[in-house]
Amino acid sequence: MLQIDKFIKMSVEFMRRFNNVMQNVILRNIVIAYHFTYNICYLTGIRTIRLVRRFGKRLVRVLVPAGRLLYKAVDFLLLKRVRALGSCIKQECILFINGFPLAARRVRNGFENSTLSGIKISLLLPFFAVRRHKKALVTVLNISAPAAALVALIMTINFWSGMTFALAVEYDGQTLGYITDEAVYDNAANLANDRVINTDNSFEVKRAPKLTIAVVSKSDILDEVEVCDKILESSGDAITEGSGLYIDNKFEGAAQSRAELDTLLNSLLSSYENGSKNERSEFVQNVDVVDGLYPISSITPIYDMREHLTSLSMVDKYYTIVQGDCPILIAEKTGMSLNELRSLNPDFDNKIFPDVNVLIQKAQPYLRVQVIRTVEYDEAIDYKTQTVSDNRQYIGYSAIRTNGIEGKQHVKAEVTLIDGIECSRKILTTKVVKKPVDKVVVVGAKKVNNRVSAAGDGISTGRFSWPLPSCRMISSSYGYRWGSFHHGIDISGNGVYGKPVLAADGGRVYEVSNGYGGGYGRYVMVDHGGGYRTLYAHLSSVNVVTGQKVSQGQLIGHAGNTGNSYGAHLHFEIRINGRSVNPISYLK
Repeated sequence: MLQIDKFIKMSVEFMRRFNNVMQNVILRNIVIAYHFTYNICYLTGIRTIRLVRRFGKRLVRVLVPAGRLLYKAVDFLLLKRVRALGSCIKQECILFINGFPLAARRVRNGFENSTLSGIKISLLLPFFAVRRHKKALVTVLNISAPAAALVALIMTINFWSGMTFALAVEYDGQTLGYITDEAVYDNAANLANDRVINTDNSFEVKRAPKLTIAVVSKSDILDEVEVCDKILESSGDAITEGSGLYIDNKFEGAAQSRAELDTLLNSLLSSYENGSKNERSEFVQNVDVVDGLYPISSITPIYDMREHLTSLSMVDKYYTIVQGDCPILIAEKTGMSLNELRSLNPDFDNKIFPDVNVLIQKAQPYLRVQVIRTVEYDEAIDYKTQTVSDNRQYIGYSAIRTNGIEGKQHVKAEVTLIDGIECSRKILTTKVVKKPVDKVVVVGAKKVNNRVSAAGDGISTGRFSWPLPSCRMISSSYGYRWGSFHHGIDISGNGVYGKPVLAADGGRVYEVSNGYGGGYGRYVMVDHGGGYRTLYAHLSSVNVVTGQKVSQGQLIGHAGNTGNSYGAHLHFEIRINGRSVNPISYLK
């Protein structure tokens, strides 16, 4: 234990001495570094100061002689003459001041001799003064003459810089003005002819005027519009001031009053406005009003101008419906869309009868007006239809599990109307007010053997389903058409031929025709009990037999074009106690 204590004491003493030694070494190194840095900075500063002083002395040795030489040159060239001029001015001022007493003495002495001599000396005083100051006047002239020559040179250059070579135009014995080249006159002649409605050929512009070269100021050069006015002014009393109307750069006529012409154009624009704040109107064509000189023969009264601008450049055009036409067929024949036909013909779908005229081209005025209007309105949002397959039902069966509910959205749109007819609609913003609810439809997924009729239950539900699931378009409604009564609805669309036709409700097949039964072609009639029967006509094939039980949604045939038919479709009827009713009121 004694040895351990001794070792510990020795270790502590060693560490203490070691720390003291290290501190001394660090302090010594810091002092050495400080002295070294100080010496370096001192030597560098002393050396820099010495170099600056040496460079300054050498610079002074060089600049002082140069400065003295420059001063002598300036003194010789300028200061000497300035001092001489100052001395001369001083002497002349003294002579000038002393000249007044001298002149007074001369005049007084002259009058003392005689009055005539005094008057003579008074008149000669200016000449005496010129002779007395001859040297100063010569010096002033020597200085002012070059300055005056320089001013004259500058004025001459400035004058001729504003001058240019031009062609003087002499038209019908009168000088019209100056132009840069012949093209200006040709363009002016064309403008003058364009301003004239030359119905009697009384106005004619000479195409070969007399042209001579001249030097004129640039401000005297005329442009083609000014030359045009000069040509028209030369026509004498046949010219008057007016405002010309140009439509698509074509001259339409001139009015004596610009205010009346502007009022006419504004009235044409306002006639298509409805007073809404968020609308602006403008002409479809490019309309310009140019003030100037016009022949009196081209001045048109305002009421004649209005009649001309509102006259029809395109008249109404109609298509006459023939037997067998349907909306889609009419659209194909006229090269128009159904929306275009419906916009031009209100209640279009309910007027498809032979010999009825359908408007296919709207009359247009000569000057057309476009109105851009911002409108806000609420519109319905269509719900989506979700389809759920049911393997227990045959293909073609459908039933609604959840009814769809339309949503509502607030729309802000920019509507463009031309001549009062809407031609485009740009949606700016939409905000959903009420979200739609999707419609869920259960459809059959069980395959049907088209060659063998499936056995049905014959149960009538009392509700009729849509008989042609692949198409929902009604091409011809229930009611009068083409001079006769249509007892059902025609369901038609692209690719409808051969599509499955399903029983609208359960029951028993009452009648089947595989031929041309009374113009119906191949058809099937199903009895649902209670006096209700349904008829499916113009089929391409029949898949049931008379007396067979069928279920709602069961395949009974395929859509076709047999019988008295002008295109593939399904003719569907609902009869109650032998009398037809409108099927739309009964279908789901």
